[in-house]
Amino acid sequence: MKPGLRLVLLTLLWMGVSGCVSYSLSPEPHLRAHEEPWQIRPAAMSTPTLNVMTINLAHGRGNGVHQVLQDGDRARENLDAVGALIRREQPHVVALQEADAPSAWSGAFDHVSYLAERAGLSWSLRVAHAEGAGLKYGTGLMSGLPVADTGAYTFAPAAGTLPKGFSLVTVRWTDTGELVDVVSVHLEPMRAAVRQQQTQQLIAALADRGRPLVIMGDFNTGWEDKDGVLQSITRDLGLRAFAATAPDLETFPRLDRRLDWILASADFEFADYRVLPDPISDHRAVVATLRARAQADQPIARFPAETGDKDGT
Repeated sequence: MKPGLRLVLLTLLWMGVSGCVSYSLSPEPHLRAHEEPWQIRPAAMSTPTLNVMTINLAHGRGNGVHQVLQDGDRARENLDAVGALIRREQPHVVALQEADAPSAWSGAFDHVSYLAERAGLSWSLRVAHAEGAGLKYGTGLMSGLPVADTGAYTFAPAAGTLPKGFSLVTVRWTDTGELVDVVSVHLEPMRAAVRQQQTQQLIAALADRGRPLVIMGDFNTGWEDKDGVLQSITRDLGLRAFAATAPDLETFPRLDRRLDWILASADFEFADYRVLPDPISDHRAVVATLRARAQADQPIARFPAETGDKDGT
């Protein structure tokens, strides 16, 4: 397809979707337990590290132009590839964005539940921030650790934007049963002012929970962008970014930009952080190994960041 025609098609599709879907302002977290025999993670973990991953699923379209141009079988094939990637990396918790409930444009099946079964993870949480015209999608999380609590939030409506929000699971980590909040977030891609408003809503919702916190997802912004979104989140919630200004961690190849991030509270150190090369969608998956600071018995590699804290921000 010629680039000009592709741009026109995508513009029309965006206009059509934005006119059909509505904000689900009180989204219901849809939590499901999966007890399949190929489960790769036990129900209780005893480990000094927490392995996490974030993936923008792009509605199951893989590297296709748009999900409406493919059938359900192709969507399943694309999600099978994501499931194989997750099994290879073996994260404890996975954050998902552009994750579909049964929707007319992406095969009419639950992408999050399907993927959790293929990945062999015990729990899946799906939250629909957008609904309408046969479409239902948003963010989600999958976990191999026991889930103690869930949460969901859709950001306030803004004219000319598609609904965005975040989902949350509280997981029991280590044999002591310590609770950790893990968030999957998706922020507005086009308008910085809206993204800044969403950031303030995110901060207000998470500021006083009093637990170790990991926020992952598609922030649609870079560390040095003028909107200041990532600096606000890390500063106000006491989080750290790995190698915030590193030039080789791009997650959105089309624009050569780092839009997908894993941020962790000061309870953790980054023992490992990678952007995976696998072409599972227009975004690249990000994985990190987090180690509790109290359990760290030797220093890890340090990387410069803009604030001067050499392992993050």
